[in-house]
Amino acid sequence: MDFSDFKPLRRWMDTPRKFSRMTCMVFLAVTGVLLLSLSYVLLQPSTAFSPSSSADLNNAEKVNPIVTPSPSPPSPTPELSSITIHQSEEGTSHVDHSAAPLAKPAGLRVVGVVFYGRRDRSSLLECYLQKNLASNGGWLDEVIWAANTDVPEDMAYGEKIAETAPEYTYLPIKSGGYMGIYLKAFTEPDTIYLKMDDDMVFIDQSAIPRLVMTLLNNPRALLVSSNVVNNPALGWVHYHMGAVHPYVPEVRPVEDSLATKENGAWRASELPTWGGADWQMPELTQFYELFGVDDRARVPSHRWIPTRNSSYLYQTPVAQSQYDAFGPNLQYWPLAAQAHYSLLQNIEEKRLGRYFMVHGSDEEAVSTWDMRGSRISINFMVIRGSDLIDNLANLQGKDDEDMLTVVLPKQLNRAILVETTSVVAHFSFGPQKNLIKTDILARYHNYATQMICPNSLLEPETVLAV
Repeated sequence: MDFSDFKPLRRWMDTPRKFSRMTCMVFLAVTGVLLLSLSYVLLQPSTAFSPSSSADLNNAEKVNPIVTPSPSPPSPTPELSSITIHQSEEGTSHVDHSAAPLAKPAGLRVVGVVFYGRRDRSSLLECYLQKNLASNGGWLDEVIWAANTDVPEDMAYGEKIAETAPEYTYLPIKSGGYMGIYLKAFTEPDTIYLKMDDDMVFIDQSAIPRLVMTLLNNPRALLVSSNVVNNPALGWVHYHMGAVHPYVPEVRPVEDSLATKENGAWRASELPTWGGADWQMPELTQFYELFGVDDRARVPSHRWIPTRNSSYLYQTPVAQSQYDAFGPNLQYWPLAAQAHYSLLQNIEEKRLGRYFMVHGSDEEAVSTWDMRGSRISINFMVIRGSDLIDNLANLQGKDDEDMLTVVLPKQLNRAILVETTSVVAHFSFGPQKNLIKTDILARYHNYATQMICPNSLLEPETVLAV
């Protein structure tokens, strides 16, 4: 071996120790500075959900449309509305309506049309509409109570309601059924119309402004529906979004435990925890047998009880949900009952955000759900007057819901959207007759009386007695 190969190494080893220590110290110092800089960058909070102030960390979720409130009409965007999500320490939460409320564009006219016919539940709808009238700072310039009924008491109640506010109009439809309403109530091309059923039992404070703004922001949309609780096409989505909780019926009800208008009960937190034997989910067609009766019409008045154990959710009626406008969420009342009790729980917990189908990136998340050809019930939706008037001939003698949400969108290449931050509740459909056997209506009544229209609901028995 030629030891001359090691001469460079010997020269390095012969370098003064002082120089070697200095080199080592410089190396360690530079490395330390680099590590500190990298740590500082990594430990900075993410800008995707960065609040504007420290106080925002404790705020509930705030949802803001892309349109900045201004006195002039907003410029429409080509497709979906955007929202910005701010998370609290508990995650996605209820919208804080006190922060930056939406401003109605100047010159915009919004008219509500109630497909009215039943006085026994319309006092709840009237309460929420009263809060949304222009004279009370809301967005509704007029509400037409289009009465498609020949029951004298129902007609009298509609007439009395119309006398209570300048924005109310009573419009009796003497012929033509629902088509008569479309022909006589939807007459202004430049107006935004809010079509609603008369058994809407909850309307969130910002539901109507958000619904209208989404229609304005989406020129391609033929109509925009609210995110309706007890809507067959949306029940499956609510289940998968975690908005529905495990509730089961109290099959041996104690009459004194039910919510009534007199006792004021509505809060889910006041319900007992279900503690019966192991729950066995029956076939929905045989659900009435749980109550020890031999006919579905004999189901007694009762309430539903939370299990407060999420593992039971898959054994409750909602697990039978399907993404189908004619599926179990329409046909079977137990799914509707569970949906309503879950909404009341979400209202009490200030967690309506559980219904928001927000998707997209953190910085540019959209809050609309595109039905993409699937049918949806039109319980609470907005449409431009011109779009309805131009297509009245297509509705004549047809299934209006099918025409408006399936046939026309395909023919016109228009979208049907759901504004998922606009949360409302629809009480029942025809097949859900046993919902009236629950105390759900009383619970919604008590919530509205205490929280929305304190002691001012226009009860039919009181109004007609005057």
